[in-house]
Amino acid sequence: MGGYYKQMQLFFQISASRIRIAGMLLACIVSVAAIPAFGQATVQRVDVRVTFDDGAPHPLIAERLQAAAQSVLDRLLMGRPLDQLQTLQPRLQETVAAVLDRVATGYAVSGTLAQLGVTSSVTLSLRWVGPVMRDATVRPDLTIIHPRIRPLAESALQARAGEIRALITNLPIAALEWAEPIVAGRAREIVEGALPGFSTAVRTSAGASATVELILNVRDSRIIRNIGVRFRSTSIPTLLLEQNAPQVISMAEPLRGLPVAFAEAQRAALARLISEDLAGSPPVRQYRIVTTVGLDVGETTYVNVAADSLLYRGRVEAHLNVGPRAPNPVLVAHLGRLVHPSTELFVEMRLVPNTLAMDWDVGAQYQLSADAAIGMSYTVGAQSVAAWTIVRFGRDVSARGKWNLTREAFEGALTYRVNEFLAGEVVATSLGEVWLRLISNL
Repeated sequence: MGGYYKQMQLFFQISASRIRIAGMLLACIVSVAAIPAFGQATVQRVDVRVTFDDGAPHPLIAERLQAAAQSVLDRLLMGRPLDQLQTLQPRLQETVAAVLDRVATGYAVSGTLAQLGVTSSVTLSLRWVGPVMRDATVRPDLTIIHPRIRPLAESALQARAGEIRALITNLPIAALEWAEPIVAGRAREIVEGALPGFSTAVRTSAGASATVELILNVRDSRIIRNIGVRFRSTSIPTLLLEQNAPQVISMAEPLRGLPVAFAEAQRAALARLISEDLAGSPPVRQYRIVTTVGLDVGETTYVNVAADSLLYRGRVEAHLNVGPRAPNPVLVAHLGRLVHPSTELFVEMRLVPNTLAMDWDVGAQYQLSADAAIGMSYTVGAQSVAAWTIVRFGRDVSARGKWNLTREAFEGALTYRVNEFLAGEVVATSLGEVWLRLISNL
């Protein structure tokens, strides 16, 4: 009997173990049934294409709608077993529409064409919902810019206004709820490209004819804070020109406060504005002065004015001669009158400060070309006659030759102009004299 009981006990122990193993296997089968069977194909990629039943919106808006549809379909299809897609396909359009209606207001799904597989392809057709903005007016607020400069900014913006209008053309009014940041961001980029140094706040008012208001503001910290003037002339003494510096600064006052980047981009146009103002001033008209204006743009901006008279030629120079046999320093004042566009009659006075000796020349000059001239002069005190020629090699270098017909002597000089106020000459004569001359333009 003892052996019988031991056999029965062993039997029940084996049976209990088998039941536990079977239970574990059943649990595994149930859990595995909830996931794709090993080797079963799933959706690995979803290609989405969005089309529009009505007019297509701006590409940036279409791109956002495309991204929203891609996100919805990725969450819906990616990783799904292919054998489950047959039950999903009839409800695909309804499911996508329900989600897009919440994230892309103003549009509704009007149709779906799907080819489901490992690589699934879905085409969504969208239609407008509610009233649509057919056109837009761009209204820039440029009160931050001086009225004299404002037309330049308006012209630059007008050239790109079509790009801003296109942002909301064919856009449902309801879509502004999510599309306005896109419109504002792109409009800001357009303004910053058209008007360097500036940015804008964007306000959009919806309607059949919408309005995009651009409120300009300064973006860069580098602005024009100070204005200076530099004069250059071959026919008017600098002392006379400098007296007009306050007037020129007043004409350039609209530049103050402009971003340096904007002024650099509009350099030529800004120079023309100042040149037009100069051309209308009484001294310029009275003495028939031709002015050319250039700008050196920076936080301190310089207005470079080249002024020459069509009637008169005048200059005042200080000559400092350096060398063992160099003549005394001398002050030279030249006044000429054009009797013909190429012919000048002049009087020239020379004063030696050391001895207060003074001499006079009278003469004539003929301009052969823009870079060459010839002339003759008579020195009253010395009673001598001289002929001379000047040839320029660019703006800063020139050569001069003078023949004293009475003394039968020759003087030659090579000149280099350092700036508008200072030049240096190397002078040599047929008598063996060589010296350096510094010329200060007064």
